[in-house]
Amino acid sequence: MMIDRLKEGLLQGSNASSSDLFKAFMQSRIRQALWELMQEEVDGLCGPLHRPDRQKACRRAGSEAGVFYLNGHREPIKRPRVRARDQEVVLKSYRAARDIQNIQEEVYRLMAAGLSTRAYRRSVDDGPAPSTVSRLWAQRSAGKLEAFRSRDLSGYEFFGLSLDGVHLGAEAHLVVACGLTVQGEKVILDFARGSSESYEVARDLLVRIQMRGFKLKHRPYSVIDGSEALAKAVLEFWPEAVIQYCLVHLERTLHRYLRRRDHAELSRLLKNLRLVQGAQAGREALQTLRTFLQKRNLAALEALDRWGDSLIALHLLEVPATLNVSLLSTNLIENAIRNYRQQTRRVKRWHLAGDQIERWSAVAFCWIEQGFRKIKGHQDLPLLIQALQRTSLEPAPLRPSGCAPPTPPQNPDQGLDQVTLNR
Repeated sequence: MMIDRLKEGLLQGSNASSSDLFKAFMQSRIRQALWELMQEEVDGLCGPLHRPDRQKACRRAGSEAGVFYLNGHREPIKRPRVRARDQEVVLKSYRAARDIQNIQEEVYRLMAAGLSTRAYRRSVDDGPAPSTVSRLWAQRSAGKLEAFRSRDLSGYEFFGLSLDGVHLGAEAHLVVACGLTVQGEKVILDFARGSSESYEVARDLLVRIQMRGFKLKHRPYSVIDGSEALAKAVLEFWPEAVIQYCLVHLERTLHRYLRRRDHAELSRLLKNLRLVQGAQAGREALQTLRTFLQKRNLAALEALDRWGDSLIALHLLEVPATLNVSLLSTNLIENAIRNYRQQTRRVKRWHLAGDQIERWSAVAFCWIEQGFRKIKGHQDLPLLIQALQRTSLEPAPLRPSGCAPPTPPQNPDQGLDQVTLNR
């Protein structure tokens, strides 16, 4: 028998051919096992070989070439045929073996890792056509989206969250929420699609994560990129939230106002702001930066004053400077977004009508979460939690979409400063 020859060659063969012999041996074993399974089903339908049961409606009709799918491959096999009167009966065992869904998980795994539909067929010997790979990917990613958005968040203990946007095209924008746990872990909570990074999109996102169990026992710490729309959405649900505006985004904004020769000094001053600890040192560093901008460009000074004390919200909590690395900027979510772009780089055109964006995004963020590390300085998070607990938090009740939000203060900057300073 062929299996015996392969077995003998595997035991006596050289190291150079042992892997090929082992693969051929296992494939032959699988074919033999499948053939025996189909023959057992044929015996049940037609009776024993050479002794057919005349009372049964089925009869043997020879055999022909067939295929089955396993481990991402399409494998050839000889299959028995059975007929009932003038119709052929498809064996249940053969139907299960040739089901294309057998390789769906393998297709999903390789596609999620970055393989394209066309590259899949080149990478896998005798793999399915790109159209088949695309169909399997759509089915599996739809299930991943459903699982991602039904994930229960009540088992986590959060102390805050970060919001940021992803621009996908002329009319596609994602707002992403990343939760921060007291253990220092990051969790992608959810995302919402809209035409812009608007308050309405962010609000719908926060409604959805609260319905899934996102809760806080104290006022949250929220890091955002400076978007007033995102800050407004956070303050609607948690009026006492500590809003920290990203210092990296501040530097990018101020670069547009200053001469190139001033960029190095600006970076030095902002680095000093990121390193100092405590409210007094933070105010002094911010005042030094303000004096520098006052002598260079008044428009840059106005941009700085527009954000005000929200730039030193973490300093005002009097927590160790070890937390500054992670919690003074949106890098903790920006890195996830950068990896998201890498994961979705194969998409050349986003289709707005269907759920393509949601499916790809859910798969990408689930893949990215596997590589998350704890935030730097997480050992000092208990001190931050204590600072956030100094004021009791009464969550704002959820209102149906379309209801008017609370009237913001006439001076938005002043309102944000008051919330930040409320310790």
